[in-house]
Amino acid sequence: MNDNLIRLISIFFIGIIMPVIFYDKSDIKGLLLWIVISVIMTFVFWEGSIRVVSYIWHRFPFEKNIFIHIAVNFLYLSILSVFIIALLYLIHLSFSRLSDNYWQNMTGVHVAVVLVSFFTTSIHEGIFIFNKWKESLVLSSKLEKEIIQSQLDGLKNQLNPHFLFNSLSILSSIIPVEPEKAVIFVNKLSDIFRYTLEFRDKNIVEIKEEIDFVNSYIFLQKMRYSNNLKIANNIREKVSGYYVLPFSIQILIENAIKHNEISDKYPLFVEISNTNEYITVKNNIQRIDNEEESFNVGLRNLTERYRLISDRKPMFYEKDKEFIAEIPILKKQKIVL
Repeated sequence: MNDNLIRLISIFFIGIIMPVIFYDKSDIKGLLLWIVISVIMTFVFWEGSIRVVSYIWHRFPFEKNIFIHIAVNFLYLSILSVFIIALLYLIHLSFSRLSDNYWQNMTGVHVAVVLVSFFTTSIHEGIFIFNKWKESLVLSSKLEKEIIQSQLDGLKNQLNPHFLFNSLSILSSIIPVEPEKAVIFVNKLSDIFRYTLEFRDKNIVEIKEEIDFVNSYIFLQKMRYSNNLKIANNIREKVSGYYVLPFSIQILIENAIKHNEISDKYPLFVEISNTNEYITVKNNIQRIDNEEESFNVGLRNLTERYRLISDRKPMFYEKDKEFIAEIPILKKQKIVL
């Protein structure tokens, strides 16, 4: 409401001040007519400028190419100024007889038109820049909260009693019969905790580092489920310099394990693969009853984290009795924060 009031006051002030400065004060009737015309024109062009500047910001974003953004704004200002000057000429032609030295007499008005056009457009540009700045602060705050929550969730997942109990139970069972495998098991378990501590403050992580962590996680899970859990890692080697969110692939595998039946009768098949744009994790669906709500929590968290850091979204869908999750591969220079 305050913004609208300020805008209307500005429009009336500019619309009134121009005729008062440049029009003959002795012609009261003509002055009042030009005040009305000026206020209407100012309102139309002010509101139009808001929409044009908004379009320019969306079509030619300031943050992507500042020079193109400025050039398009300059072109718009030039066209707007010429249009207003031509419109003033037509109005004079309609309401009064043009003097022989019309263009000379109107030089001050035309300069004022250009200055006012520049002034109003600059105001709108400033408003958009200010709003972008506020938006970036809000996004930074939300991202920080999401990262903290993700860290807590990751730590809880790795430190929860079930995970520790299952891991220690497996370890105690293999120590007497396969001590060498027990050493590997301990090393893999330590890798998981090391990764959790090392990347808990990171927004992004290289795909190779995430995959190394996932391989350690898979090793522990396969020790628990044996041949009932089959995980194929088909990630191609050319992923150096590309990023995903920390724990993102692990969360998808964990969801598949947690929310689907795994038994001799119903083995779970999970495949990890990648294209140039996405990491894909898919599994056959044999979901445990009443798990739908909790199943979606991790995916919502992942979607929100991607939304805050990139303009690309994860995709989750079912096809041919498989659940498929696709998370975007990120390039560092294209990450928002």
